[in-house]
Amino acid sequence: MPAIEFPKGLTEVEDLPKTRQTLVNCFNDTEGHVISRPGISSILADTGRVARGQFVWNGSLYQVQSTELHKITNLTTGASTNVGTIAGIEGISVAIGFNDAVIVVKGGAIYTLSKADALTDISGNANFVPCNAVAHINGRFVYIPSDGDPAFFSDIGAAGTVQVLSFFDAEELPDANNTVFNFKNTLYIMGTDSIELFRDTGASPNPFGRISGARITNGFIGGLIEYNETFLFIGREKDQGPSIYALGSGLSPKISNSAVDIILANHTEAQMAAAITGRFKWRGYDIAYFTILNTTIAFYAGNWFELTTLVDNIPTVWQGGFVNQLNGTYYTAHQGKIGKLAKVNTDYGGDLERVLDLSFQHPNNDFFTVQSVEMAVSQGLNSAAATVGLAVSKNNIEFSTPVFRNLGGAGKYTSHLEWNYPGGIGTFNGFLGVRLQTRQDVQFATDQLFANVR
Repeated sequence: MPAIEFPKGLTEVEDLPKTRQTLVNCFNDTEGHVISRPGISSILADTGRVARGQFVWNGSLYQVQSTELHKITNLTTGASTNVGTIAGIEGISVAIGFNDAVIVVKGGAIYTLSKADALTDISGNANFVPCNAVAHINGRFVYIPSDGDPAFFSDIGAAGTVQVLSFFDAEELPDANNTVFNFKNTLYIMGTDSIELFRDTGASPNPFGRISGARITNGFIGGLIEYNETFLFIGREKDQGPSIYALGSGLSPKISNSAVDIILANHTEAQMAAAITGRFKWRGYDIAYFTILNTTIAFYAGNWFELTTLVDNIPTVWQGGFVNQLNGTYYTAHQGKIGKLAKVNTDYGGDLERVLDLSFQHPNNDFFTVQSVEMAVSQGLNSAAATVGLAVSKNNIEFSTPVFRNLGGAGKYTSHLEWNYPGGIGTFNGFLGVRLQTRQDVQFATDQLFANVR
């Protein structure tokens, strides 16, 4: 009885549907096991406001909800204090300094937040213009104007003070500036066609000197996230389509595969620019994610998988939203919901669907018959009996109606999960597509799948 190899993640070659494999709400640990992602335990079901961003500052969790900045004062109930007004509806960029945090509304107002929770609008200060991004380095805040003009920087220790000569540009290539970040005390300014690196030289009036020969010829679109000693982002090579890249030393290798590139190509540049990104570690697995409009793709160990949340029994965008860690727990903010990542099989109390799409190709592309399929899966860990469904396909487009089989209840560790019914599962012309799924509150992990092929 041959074993069917589990997919490593989301893969597909465009216009070749038989090449598509995926994992939804579960991932391959690279050691032959497929395990579930964490669920979301609900803290507050509905704030009545819409999350625009989340950050940790001075040992507390803050969220911009609609036009209000809230400090979460009780991480168990979600109770919060309204610190002040954050104008607009756009997402935010935040940089943390020694004495202040700076909150930039993309294309809108700019604020400082002190350790005493004093929120100050600095948008009207001398030499300020609307910005898209901010970073902190060596006591200064560096701002990127929304119109792509030269960056400007604050005085040391004074986020709201910018001198008339405190402007500089990444001019080695004539492209518009898009964003900025500080990585290992080097300033990265990312433009539409290139990335240039700067270091604080201590010179006056402009302390930031370009690092010669460090220009990277990838442009930035959106979705910047620090990950595993590098940064990931949605970008493009000049005049090419969008992909996802990892920033390296003097280069930026592409890490998205063709399946992810297909997803990106089906979104507008504005949608990709507004991508929500995040990162969480679960049981030692380091996972980064990109939410673009109604699609969330996640990355682990070089492979991609999909994240979704069921709403009214329909898979929709993953409702993790913004995720930040505080005191060892990852907290989430999506629309009006506040939650935390936890070992649960639901999202905010709603069902969580796990899906494996995989395939078996006959080595000689001959006809073959499948009598039964067996799956080695978690057993005896659920408080009540639950089910896993199997659907099959001859073309990886049209699937049969799922047939569900029971998982053992609590303590039934030796239960066997098998699909074996009169007449067998079917006859196939060289190719078998398999879809395994469960939408129940069930512990789900698997390490082997077998097909009785004749």
